[in-house]
Amino acid sequence: MSKHHHHVDWKHLAIYGLLVALVVGVGGVAIWSFIERQSLVVVSEPLPKVTVVTQDPHSRLAAAWVRLLTRAEMAPTLVTVDEVDSLEGVVFFCDIARVPAKFSGIRAAAFAGAPPATAAGPFHLAADAGVADNTLHLSESVSPLLARLMPGTEFQSRPVPVALLTETPQMVVDARWDTNARAAVMHLEEGGARCVWFGFDPDALANPEDNRLLLLMRTSFRWVAGQPISEGAVGALTPEGRKRARAERFTFSVERLSNPRMLSIRMANRGTVPLDKPTVKVWLPPDVTEVALAGDLIMKRGATLLGDPDQGACQISLRSLGRNEDRIMKLKVVKERPRAVPNVALR
Repeated sequence: MSKHHHHVDWKHLAIYGLLVALVVGVGGVAIWSFIERQSLVVVSEPLPKVTVVTQDPHSRLAAAWVRLLTRAEMAPTLVTVDEVDSLEGVVFFCDIARVPAKFSGIRAAAFAGAPPATAAGPFHLAADAGVADNTLHLSESVSPLLARLMPGTEFQSRPVPVALLTETPQMVVDARWDTNARAAVMHLEEGGARCVWFGFDPDALANPEDNRLLLLMRTSFRWVAGQPISEGAVGALTPEGRKRARAERFTFSVERLSNPRMLSIRMANRGTVPLDKPTVKVWLPPDVTEVALAGDLIMKRGATLLGDPDQGACQISLRSLGRNEDRIMKLKVVKERPRAVPNVALR
């Protein structure tokens, strides 16, 4: 009887084991990536509700702002101070001299023209009487109100009486009159409470139906209401980088997800050449103080996150974005301040 001896080559077994582990690993990553993408359920946010509050129901300025906001598809509601029983969304004070104490809890407000003598919520604004220039010049700096607008955009206006804001270091001026350089649009955030101020007269604008102006209105009120806002650039977030993003068809967005502690960031290259260092800046909801990149390794590959706490924002960049490449990433809320009550009951 002969005996046959079978020799096992352990090197071959090790190679087979590595191959099996690799296949299992790749399969696991693919399954995890599929699960992560299934969680990307976007919650569509409507334009915020706006209540225009005035003292005089026949105010010409209040009526002009209602017409402009209606053109911007904001569906505003006009009420007098005495008529207000409850508030929801953004309160827009227009042609009002004093703010009653019942408005002290407001966390999202807008003002037009001369601000009231008394504070609305935490906001203390003051202005002098003046005259508008012929040109309203938008800032070239990156700003949540000016997102998706070409840096330095101008609007023509007639020289009519307007309020000229008294500026403070906490304010961010988004537009100035061309000649006197006084503020014409401003935004401010204090402890999660937000406000915007508009110093121009809609009736004096040469083209109140300008789509760029209507975009400015929608973005301003979305920011005040606490919705996330995004702006993109190719390279640095300079005026040149933002103009290049538009010229090279870099598209981007930020959306809330069904998980209230998650946001999705989308970057896509619709142009004809690869993009070097596409960047998106996101202004976060006011209660969010810190975020982190989330999702699987495929989502996060090549992405960097830089916080900007002074502006309540963060910045996400990729090393590059190829032609026709479409990337989706996730942001996870890490820290929040205590949430304010969304509606203010007035008595």
